[in-house]
Amino acid sequence: MLSIPRDLYVPLSTGGTDKIDKAYLYGGPQAAVATVERDFGVHIDNYVWIGLEGLVKIIDTVGGVDVVTSHPVMDDYYPADLTSSNAYDYSRVAVMGGAQHLDGLHAMEYVRSRHDDLFSDLGRSQRQQQVLVALRTAANANVAIGDIPKLTAALKGEITTDMDLTQLPSLLGLAKKISPDQTGHVFILPPLIHDQM
Repeated sequence: MLSIPRDLYVPLSTGGTDKIDKAYLYGGPQAAVATVERDFGVHIDNYVWIGLEGLVKIIDTVGGVDVVTSHPVMDDYYPADLTSSNAYDYSRVAVMGGAQHLDGLHAMEYVRSRHDDLFSDLGRSQRQQQVLVALRTAANANVAIGDIPKLTAALKGEITTDMDLTQLPSLLGLAKKISPDQTGHVFILPPLIHDQM
């Protein structure tokens, strides 16, 4: 698993240099894939984009996720865009340290919080990967191939992919065979800039 900070400045496939998340904004998923492939020297077979509400729904559909937090995550400026009619509202988020069972909304708060993490952006990247692994574990334990229509319904309107969805059953079977300790976790750490003088 590779986490790329959204504020990382890179050459974009659409031209110029900007934050990597602008590739998607300027040219959609194809531009985002092309940017990552070129800038990181990796090949991407397929992409899946899941919206914020989609992640909440899929976590709720699998019965929530279990994580062990190493330290509390506090955020007084968490965007309340999923719970308020005002897109500019903020709310206070607090996830305590220790073992937690998180429903979709609380898992989203845990992975999306950007303020007051002891480990800054690295902490956020670690939390995101932690929840993705926990989601895979919950799906393996609680989702059968026959539940795919229920998962698809949960994601209606919240997923975009270039994959043929008929591939999903075989991919779920493959995911069940991969042990969590066989998954490498890669993070891009500071310094992110090298000045040439």
